[in-house]
Amino acid sequence: MTVTVLVVEDDPSVRGLLQTLLSAEGYDVVTAPDGLAGLVKVSSSPPALVLLDLMMPDLGGVRVLEEMRDDPELVDIPVIVVTGKIDAVPGMRELLGDDNVFLKPFAVSELLTRVGEVTGGPT
Repeated sequence: MTVTVLVVEDDPSVRGLLQTLLSAEGYDVVTAPDGLAGLVKVSSSPPALVLLDLMMPDLGGVRVLEEMRDDPELVDIPVIVVTGKIDAVPGMRELLGDDNVFLKPFAVSELLTRVGEVTGGPT
């Protein structure tokens, strides 16, 4: 059984990096370039995990998180935030837990370890 991770990130280089890293680990990776596309993808095909940026055009990550928390179909999908917005980190850690918030630039090994812990690994 394949484990799917949805990467919601507007920066193409970060999105590509995350896709490459996770694919190399054996995950099935789906990407979205903004929050609205991310919500559509998470609703139509719920992943095992969402890696979510906070600062994006149109619909930001905080709003995506709120929408997911308000939807009984999506509320139980784990979310790991990967952000460059340092002032949002304390609030996100309070909401999601210390281990589920990564500040850019992040330690790749730590992020991959956490993804494995949350999803149970790629297979």
